[in-house]
Amino acid sequence: MKREPAQCLPARHLTRRPDPRRGAVAVLTLPVASLLLACSSGSSAPADAGPSTQVSSGEASLAAGNWQGALDSCVAGEKAHPDDCNATYCEFIARTMMVVDEINSFLLPRYRRPLAAMPGDVQSLGTTNMLLAAAEQSAETTIGKQCQIDLPVLPLLVGDKADPVVSGEVRGLWTVRDAQLIAALLYSITYGLQAEFSPQPVPLPPDGGTPPLPPLLDTMRTHLLAADKLLFSEPADPASGRGGWLDTNHDGKPDPADQLLIDVFKPGTQERVFDFSAAALAVGEQLPLATLTPTASLPPAKCAYRTFHIDDVATGSNVLATDGMSFSPDGTKLVFPLQTSGKSQLYTANVDGSSPTCITCGQGGNNDGVRWAATGDAMIFVSDRDHPYATGNAGGGFGQELYAMKPDGSQPTRLTTSHAWATNYHVNLSPDGMHVVWGSTESYAWDVMVADFVSDSSGMRLVNQRRIVHETAWWETHGFTPDNSTILTTSSHAAFQSTDLYAIDLATGTKKRLTNDPAWDEHGHLSPDTREISWISARWNPASVLRLNEPAISPAYDFLWVIPGIFFSFLNPPAGFTSELTLMDADGQNVHALTHDAMVVADHEWSPDGTKIIFRQSSNTGQTTKIRVLTFDDCR
Repeated sequence: MKREPAQCLPARHLTRRPDPRRGAVAVLTLPVASLLLACSSGSSAPADAGPSTQVSSGEASLAAGNWQGALDSCVAGEKAHPDDCNATYCEFIARTMMVVDEINSFLLPRYRRPLAAMPGDVQSLGTTNMLLAAAEQSAETTIGKQCQIDLPVLPLLVGDKADPVVSGEVRGLWTVRDAQLIAALLYSITYGLQAEFSPQPVPLPPDGGTPPLPPLLDTMRTHLLAADKLLFSEPADPASGRGGWLDTNHDGKPDPADQLLIDVFKPGTQERVFDFSAAALAVGEQLPLATLTPTASLPPAKCAYRTFHIDDVATGSNVLATDGMSFSPDGTKLVFPLQTSGKSQLYTANVDGSSPTCITCGQGGNNDGVRWAATGDAMIFVSDRDHPYATGNAGGGFGQELYAMKPDGSQPTRLTTSHAWATNYHVNLSPDGMHVVWGSTESYAWDVMVADFVSDSSGMRLVNQRRIVHETAWWETHGFTPDNSTILTTSSHAAFQSTDLYAIDLATGTKKRLTNDPAWDEHGHLSPDTREISWISARWNPASVLRLNEPAISPAYDFLWVIPGIFFSFLNPPAGFTSELTLMDADGQNVHALTHDAMVVADHEWSPDGTKIIFRQSSNTGQTTKIRVLTFDDCR
């Protein structure tokens, strides 16, 4: 039966569909996983003249994974028939897939090694930028003509052939919404490359207000707003094969009970690679500001938390911008990651940084994300030793597993077993050392996981593992209250790229929103006396990236966008802002910055006696990183 061609239709006639993200990767690579996941299936477009021979050949080449052949045929078809939307969209898909291949062959491998220039890097970067520019122009043409195309199948491979992040088939109707979303992702990758290799400063406004977005980010925002509007303008229809927003409860409005249908299928089946049937759809829930602890229930203050000094305990080129650092239970030792022979390895040292000793050297892989159990007999950390094609680190990526070991590095024990495309990240222990909270992307979402940690004569292991949060927004994990009833987390649950601190009751799943500033709030940790919450906040130096943090864009895809968001937020000032170590009482009062350095503060942890905080601080270009210890001098 002859398939009818795609048409240049008004947007109101098009069927729509969404795309996925942070099943994570490092820095620039995260958008890649979603470049081609934006396609929705649908019924054929209205009938018209059949596709040209060139376009038919181009579509066959796309199905065979021959991007250059498809491009040649479809460009020829456009020249012969300038109004042929099949040819226009076919060219756009071919150019996009060429970008994906370049990322797979160049950018992913590049971010697995030190970022020093290697032979061929300049040429490969030039090729990547050229392919991106061509794909962006093709996207604009496709959107401008309001094109869509019904494509039987497109093979999709993201990552390494031997161990892919995504491997499946994209089928069905590609619409203007898909083109808008892919365009946003293409511009985000271009901006990321520009911000790293040739930043373009944006002039500050004369009134001293928030600077405008850099042009590439502003273009990305425009396309993302359009894609998000189209996503919710028409529900998915599985019966006719149209993906997107599935109105599960049939109430006519997007809400957490609904489902996101991503039409990427396991080859030859109707089983979706991204199965969000059990995941809550994140549409931007503006929870009211709440407190962790009522003022009347605050314990007496151990310190005034106003007078302190800061010491550098590790500086230099071997200090990594990765998560994981901790105090020993008696407060006399530290453990943190340093680069050794091109790998991240864990070191113990005195609190002043002296006498560093590597405890994971020789174990293989990159090792970071470490926490020292309060019991004193174990550490939990993150390692990618099990997955040769891993990318990223303890803050997110793919190919990371949780491990435990003795404090001297002996008895390394694997705690989690996940697919190579997943990560286990941001592991934290309860104050008694008996429970663990961490993030997992095994389900292609950012799940909050908790378990009991057991260390006995039978070894170290996790038991009673359970998933606390499973939704399409981004979640990051930070720690427990002393009674183990509540965990502290970060999420973009409220709006696109608007991250806040949340407390989640483990018994009921009830969420409390502890901060509501539009700037980036993250890494919340409760002091040992439970009186203070420390975190990192970008509110002190707001910059143009704040213009991306708005309720007008839903966080439906934030599991795909968080790493680009971090990249936009913390690099290329004034586009990106800096963050400071910040403190408030657990009742939400007395919010104040502890650092004032206009740098990037990230992971940190309190000392067991509550008088110190160890933290990582980097320049906003990422070129200088320190591990520092803040000591409160006003403690009783």
